[in-house]
Amino acid sequence: MAAQHLLLGIILLISASILLYLSLYSLRKRSSNLYFYFALLTLSVFFWCLGAAMEFLSLEMWAKIFWIQISYIGVATAAPLWFMVILEYAQHEKYLKPIYLGTLLILPLVIILLAFTNGWNGLIWPTITPVSDATGAMLIYAHGIGFWVNIAYSFILIVVGFVVLLRLLMKSPRLYHTPILILILSGLIPLFFSVLYITDFVGIPGLDITPFGLTVSALLLAISIFKFSLLGIRPIAYETLFETIKTGFLVFDARDTLIDVNPASEIIGITEGDVGKPVGEILGNLPELEKFYENAGEEQTAYIKPPFDLWIRMQINHLYDQNEFKGRLLTIQDISKLKRIEKDFTASEERYKNLSELSPDAILVVVGEEIVFANQASATLFGLEDPYDLLGRNFFNFHYPDSLKISKKRLKQVIIDGKTLDFIEEKIIALNGQIKDIEVGDAPIIYNDQRAVQIVARDISERKKLEEDLKNSLKEKDLMMKEIHHRVKNNLMVIQSLLNLQSRYIKDTAARDIFKDSQNRAKSMAMIHESLYQSSDLKRIEFSEYINNLAKNLFYSYSADSKGIKIDVNVEEVMLDINTAIPLGLILTELISNCLKHAFPHDESGEIKVDFHSFTDDGTKKFRLTVSDNGVGLPPDFDPKKSDSLGLMLIYSLSEQISAGIKLDTSNGTKFQIIFEERLEHSK
Repeated sequence: MAAQHLLLGIILLISASILLYLSLYSLRKRSSNLYFYFALLTLSVFFWCLGAAMEFLSLEMWAKIFWIQISYIGVATAAPLWFMVILEYAQHEKYLKPIYLGTLLILPLVIILLAFTNGWNGLIWPTITPVSDATGAMLIYAHGIGFWVNIAYSFILIVVGFVVLLRLLMKSPRLYHTPILILILSGLIPLFFSVLYITDFVGIPGLDITPFGLTVSALLLAISIFKFSLLGIRPIAYETLFETIKTGFLVFDARDTLIDVNPASEIIGITEGDVGKPVGEILGNLPELEKFYENAGEEQTAYIKPPFDLWIRMQINHLYDQNEFKGRLLTIQDISKLKRIEKDFTASEERYKNLSELSPDAILVVVGEEIVFANQASATLFGLEDPYDLLGRNFFNFHYPDSLKISKKRLKQVIIDGKTLDFIEEKIIALNGQIKDIEVGDAPIIYNDQRAVQIVARDISERKKLEEDLKNSLKEKDLMMKEIHHRVKNNLMVIQSLLNLQSRYIKDTAARDIFKDSQNRAKSMAMIHESLYQSSDLKRIEFSEYINNLAKNLFYSYSADSKGIKIDVNVEEVMLDINTAIPLGLILTELISNCLKHAFPHDESGEIKVDFHSFTDDGTKKFRLTVSDNGVGLPPDFDPKKSDSLGLMLIYSLSEQISAGIKLDTSNGTKFQIIFEERLEHSK
């Protein structure tokens, strides 16, 4: 083996070692797909350099051929993998989908297969000839069609990669030009060495110098990784952010010269045309910014006078690279809209406070459980002079124990559901120990950018006291009214008893019947007052029960059961006003009494029917009272309106009193229908 072969092999082995380290380093980092693609690229070139190195160091021809086949793992895949790195570096992820990657690698895999089966197909190297008969002599590889297809494919991918990198170079800030240029050289150098080999420019038979170009590229990539953080830079992402963000960025170097500026900086009149100018010249007409830059203080806001007429927020960041000061980054954000909102908010808050102070109701704002706002009425409600003394206090500390649970539940419901709740009554304990009844309403609001609850409370202690006094007064009045009804009923019963006693001394039957009728009328009114006395409603009575009791009393009063007379009562449960019930009760008394006295003479048997129901006529609720019998009936020429009977006169007179209509049917016995509508005027 010639000494120069040994030296070349060692150089390539060192290069392969560097590439293997870079591959393992990238795989360990692997914080993005860029590291993964770069690891595959360096591993590919590792096989290329390793195979070339071992070919130089091998003595046997078969070993040399084996290692050159191993090198073709890198020869076939290096260009596609380098192209993938460029696409990922430039953030063209849409071209890195599995289907596209698979397409890129189909031809390389075919080339590798042809290289390892070259002994049968001869498509890569039709012939392999030693340079001499010496041991370890270099081999001359004739180039087959597979070789040229691979060369053409690799050259095309490298040229397309150059185009992508050149476009990226033109768009990216100067800070990232060096890493991009190194990437361009990493593809250009092997391409140049490959051309020298193909054209046999070196003039040494069998010597492929392309791996040495790869060695140089590996060194450049290592420098770019460790010095310029190649794999940590994403220029296109930086460009997208830098160019589209609404915040202005001005980058100054260590000598206070502007080296980069984004389009958003035009809000203060600074453009790319100012790049290269010193800070004094750029910020000379912006004294607020210049002063801030010189002092390099904390974040500040400033108003920039016309022609800009805007508010900005300024911030300075010092740029370091491995503890070495590189320059400053001045950021400028337009906050004019925010200032206007703050101004409007301040004005709105002031109006809110003014309106709150005018309110006679207590108005509080609660965040969590803490009172953060209170008006003067709130201080008065809770026993304080100054509403500021309420701020910071827990709202629930004022609640009466019985009201605490429901108040907490309501506050939580307002925050979760975001709904306004109706007013309810609660109790609080003021700071002076006084227990107060309040009426509280809760509503969700945003206060100082926080979700809060606005509570409106009014003191209803006086109202509750008045309501209690009124209830007591009404109770006393009810008791008094019950007592009056009871006494009226007693007085009527006394009258009935007197009439009953007096009737015992009357021998005239007609006169005694008049006394009995008067007794029944008194009894009828007494029963109504008795029902009112027993009822919870002192204005209305349940009339169906009254009818049943009245019919039963009248029936036994006239001893109708001994005459074979039956009475059928069919009534609906109806509540009637007392001023309607009394006249109607007297009408019913007269109708039933007349049936019992006159319908069945000479002790004849028969039936009396009483029917009382409500019905609807043209949308109006009305009542119908029907009293009928199947007795002898009235004479054909009888006119009840002209009759001198006191009972009939009462029926018609009382019917007019309640605005009732009367229908009389004498076709089969006697049938009276009283139809009326309960009106308010009946109660007057």
